[in-house]
Amino acid sequence: MATIENRSPWAVSVSRKSDFYREFRCTELGKAQTYAAGLQADGHKVKLEQLENSWQVRARDKGFPKFCATFDTYEEAEKTLKQLEAKRALKVFRDYGAALKHTAAQLIARYMEEVCPSHKGSDVELTRLRRLIREEEFVDKPLASLCTEDLQDYITDRLTEVAPSTVDREVDLIRQVLRYAADVWKIEPSEDPFDGLRRPKYFNERDRRLKPSEEAEILKAARQDANPFIAPLIEFGLATAMRRGEILSLTWDNVDFERRAALLPKTKNGRARTVPLSAKAMDILNAMPRDSEKVFPITANALKIAYFRRVLPASKVQDFHFHDLRHEAISRLAESGQFTMIDLQAISGHRDVRMLLRYSHLCTQKLAEKMDEVAGTMVEKIHHGRKRRVFQPVQQTSASKTKVVQPAEPAPVPMPCRPVFRIIQGGSGAPESRDEQRQLG
Repeated sequence: MATIENRSPWAVSVSRKSDFYREFRCTELGKAQTYAAGLQADGHKVKLEQLENSWQVRARDKGFPKFCATFDTYEEAEKTLKQLEAKRALKVFRDYGAALKHTAAQLIARYMEEVCPSHKGSDVELTRLRRLIREEEFVDKPLASLCTEDLQDYITDRLTEVAPSTVDREVDLIRQVLRYAADVWKIEPSEDPFDGLRRPKYFNERDRRLKPSEEAEILKAARQDANPFIAPLIEFGLATAMRRGEILSLTWDNVDFERRAALLPKTKNGRARTVPLSAKAMDILNAMPRDSEKVFPITANALKIAYFRRVLPASKVQDFHFHDLRHEAISRLAESGQFTMIDLQAISGHRDVRMLLRYSHLCTQKLAEKMDEVAGTMVEKIHHGRKRRVFQPVQQTSASKTKVVQPAEPAPVPMPCRPVFRIIQGGSGAPESRDEQRQLG
């Protein structure tokens, strides 16, 4: 059995005299009536009413734990009650009262402690979650009070500070925390704050290509850098199209020099893959010292500082990220016209081949050349006794001359044999038996 009860205080007021206003707890109706009677005896016009700012939902059903939660409005209480009854009708228990006892900040802190350490990008997640707890006010609200308006205001304010893509990733992280809390810890509000949320729209797909002169300047600055691993690391990225994290995690044990392949046990999409190594990549590896477990014994932060703060400023190349090396490498392979989309997927490690459609336009010239090879004329052929016009391709000869392949003469169609009838006196003229049919036919 579930009920909604008004647990708001009783209020006694006198018209135009706020000094006489007093509130009493919901259980102190007697005291409120006594106070109101005294004021009325003094000749005041008294109003006694119960406020509507505290509504309590109670549920006691056999087989389910007791449920008790208080809400600021009757609408919230009624919505929670309906959801609770629907869940219990399906024999599913969900304690919406727990959302009143925990703030979003508490759930974020618990998520940072229990879940983040197992993630691959835990350092980035922890940085963003710490900033949310430290700077955002809406995370201090009870989870039950968190609404769509809170997140919408957060998006609006945050867009004035960072790019839309950054805001979208932060919203994704908030949703990830709340979803984990609902699925694993069974703590969720009665109303999803993400319902109706307008997320920022953006297009941040980069198509920055590296010019030959820019490549020369970057490599020149990298070779003059104090860190000896920067230059070979940049060259290796261009030669293999590997991601930054994959390059930095590559160990000598996972390099097969005989098969010219590099094994990556952990990748961005969670699947291990083997990267083919070109002759250029093999030369870079052979020139590297092997006094460390990793091929490039350098941290991600050291690479970031060396590349963005020293190499790029020294080369005077503008707006070229380290990840653009991967895009440039794949673009060069696509422009060569020697690889299909499946080949590019095997090299780049994209889980979905649709991610490579952005490189399809680079194969246009090769496709045009293949289309030029498809030439010929329309010829007539006899098919099943009917004349049909079909396309006859042209063969390319070694002397760059075209030769039309003449259609083969159609095979003569065998004429059906007519049965031979022997006129038998006194008969109908038809064969009399199967044996006779064979002899005649």
